[in-house]
Amino acid sequence: MTINDIYARLHSRTYYDRVEQFKFRFLNNALFIDRRAIIPIVIHMLDGVFYMQALKQIADESLFRLELNEDDIILYSTENECARWTLE
Repeated sequence: MTINDIYARLHSRTYYDRVEQFKFRFLNNALFIDRRAIIPIVIHMLDGVFYMQALKQIADESLFRLELNEDDIILYSTENECARWTLE
């Protein structure tokens, strides 16, 4: 999987957080959360692992590890490796 594949999958549809039901939408290089926040993002790869860098903090963090499965996307904190959001 390439960075372009990641962007294509993120842009393909609207996602909802499994727990809190926040609405996540990705467009160009920005993340829209519940139509309240527009956060510029950059996705990059380091040693085969994909990361999303938010240019503004989200929940007191700005760097998240991405894990993509068949049905969902999991954003992990890079500070403590906890899953912050599971998007489906």
